[in-house]
This record gives sequence, C-alpha cells and structure tokens, in this order.
Amino acid sequence: MVKKMVLSLMIITTSFIQMACENSSEDSDKIVIWHDKEDVIAEIIDSSLSNAFPDVEFELVRRESLTETLKLVGNNPSTAPDMYLFAHDKVGLFSEIGILAPITDFISIEELDDFFPFTLDAATYKDELYQLPLYFETLLFMYNKDRLSADEVPTTTNELLTYMKENTDARRYAFVEQHSNAYYSAGWIHGFGGRLMDELGMPMLDDPKTIRALEYHLEFIEYMPVGQAEYATVNTLFYERQANSIIGGPWMVPTARERGIDLGFAPMPIVDETGLPISPYAGIQGIHVLNVAIDTEEKAALMTDILRHLLSPEISIELALASGSAPPQRSAYESPEISSNELVMAMRNAAENAIPMPNVPQMDILWVTANDMLVNVNLQGEDLLEAAQDAQSRTLDLIDAME
Repeated sequence: MVKKMVLSLMIITTSFIQMACENSSEDSDKIVIWHDKEDVIAEIIDSSLSNAFPDVEFELVRRESLTETLKLVGNNPSTAPDMYLFAHDKVGLFSEIGILAPITDFISIEELDDFFPFTLDAATYKDELYQLPLYFETLLFMYNKDRLSADEVPTTTNELLTYMKENTDARRYAFVEQHSNAYYSAGWIHGFGGRLMDELGMPMLDDPKTIRALEYHLEFIEYMPVGQAEYATVNTLFYERQANSIIGGPWMVPTARERGIDLGFAPMPIVDETGLPISPYAGIQGIHVLNVAIDTEEKAALMTDILRHLLSPEISIELALASGSAPPQRSAYESPEISSNELVMAMRNAAENAIPMPNVPQMDILWVTANDMLVNVNLQGEDLLEAAQDAQSRTLDLIDAME
C-alpha cells in the first residue's frame, strides 16, 4: 500500500540525513526518544526512566517536524530513534511503511487491562496495537466566569446560537472557535452522526450528515469574527476578554490563567436536531517502538522493561497534572490529585463523547482537502454542496494516486 508515497519519501537530501543523524539510536548504550512535546513532558519521562534504569542513557530529542522526519529515516538504524512520543493518528501510515513494532511484541494485552479501551482501540491498526498510551486530550468548552456564569452556559446548540445572537456586539463576541479547521469542525460533524472519514479510509465530505452539519454550523459562524478563524486570532480574542467562551484545547489553559481569566469548563452543547453532543476528536499521546530498535535480543528485552515501567499510572498522573491532559488508566482516577483537578476531570468527562482521530494513512490527504473545503465555504462564501463534492472528488483522486 501507499507505494508511490513510499517511493517519494525515499528521495532524501544529504543535509536532511545529517540532521537526523545527530540524534540517531545507532549507539547501543543509549535509548533515543523523539517527541514534539513541551519541556515539562520530556523532563518527567526522562527523569522517570533515568531513575528506573540508572545504567541506561536516555536522550529525549524534540523534533518540530517529527512525523515528516520519521517518514524519511524511520527504517534507517543510523538515523532513526528507538522510540517516539506522539499522538496515535500516524500509526496506520507508519505501519504501512514498515517502521513500527507492535506493542504486544513486548508486553501482553492482559497487562493493559487497566487502560480505557478507547485509548487502545485508537492506536490499533489492522488488529495490531502500536502505541502504549501515556495520556489523552480533546477539545473543551471553556468560558470566562466573569462574563458567563455556570448556570448561564448553553447546554444545547440552539441555546448557544441564541446566546451568540444576544451577546455579540462591536466590542465582544459571545463564542468563538477555529471554525475553518477540520480538527475543530469535526466535532460538529460528529454531532450530526457523521464522519470526515470512515474506518476503512473512505472520505465522507459530501455525505448528507456532513453537509447538514456544516450548513447548520454556518449559522454560528455568522456571529464570529468575519474572515478570521486561525489559531492565534481566535485564541487571542479569548485571552484578551473579547470573547466570552471558546472551544479550545488544554494547551490554552496556562495562558488564560496567566492572563487572570477565571476559567470555567462545561460539557459540549447537545445538537438539538440529533440529541448528540458536539463531539471533537481525541488524541491519545503515547510511546511507539521502531523496528530498528530491536536488532538484538538484549535491546528487545530493554524495550519490554521500559514499556512495563511506563505502564505505571503514577507516571500518567504526573504527566496529566503537568499538561492538563487525562491519564489513560482507570486506576489513576482513584488519586485525589486527579479526582480533585477540575481541568483533568473536565478532560476525562469530555472524552466520554470524543472520537479518536482516524489512524489510517488516507487521513494525511483528508486534513488538507477538508481544510481547503472549509476555508472555501466558511471564509470565501462558496456553495457548500459544490465545495463538498469537489473536495470529495479531489480526496478520492489523491488517495488513488497514493495507493
């Protein structure tokens, strides 16, 4: 599968290889782990592993273009890491190009009984589990308590639309979001029972449920900033108290609190037409093992020991408290630190309805085509049905070219 894409990925430049070699796993005396997380996440993992394995050197390397780099060098033992920490949604692609080892090659599925099933299902591709979950995250409905009290928070989308109409003026917006980004719009589509892509990798951009969801969503966009939907602008409106509420990720919380915002969290509004909540994507963040890391029995045994150590809910608890994410183990919620943490519990509750991002290779294409469609419709005023049909056709053509 994906033969043409694999061939193109093999055409790499000398300078790129040299960059990757700077932190390769070829040295058998150390374990190299690539990641794209904030420093505090890497520090927690590094400290925990170094204390548990004092005779092993661990090197955590931050890669801004982690997935693109792995596409190019993941099968090269002189350039690839031993492990990487990232979301689950690339496991299909990386399985197809042959760089990942199943987690169950090292630990049994019975050892994962404490984990919420959805965290394991998310990283399962063609019946193989390719990730050990460390934490999960999804989008939250957040509001400024100084502008919106808890009993005033809209519980349905019709209530939200009414609130927007009555509280949006030249000085302030009632509600904002990144409405022309597929990651954010997916929640509305799921709320109508639709999907951007099905489990088999078939795009659903012109599906009637998708069309109805985006048609309804346009009513809300009318009361958001004209022509503005990018990350920085939308979040800044909330940070600067020019928006009362927002759908955003936990990464917004530290900045909001630094700005003195009294932050509240609420369940996603229920779509009146379907009875389903707005249900955003969930990302399960975890450790993956590369095939190049297990070239000897000793190295494979070490990978097993490392994964068994990372099973501990104590590590996930520490990561959750540092990042505002949620632990993947049920037992972690017995900890008072977790059960009393408003943000972590909001994340846990939101995940009840969240949909794990698809992990099939075709999603790499759909992110681009769906985003283009949303920009064309929401920002440029193109006809929704025509734009959706064009995007569906383009996505199918690109998928055919990939295979």
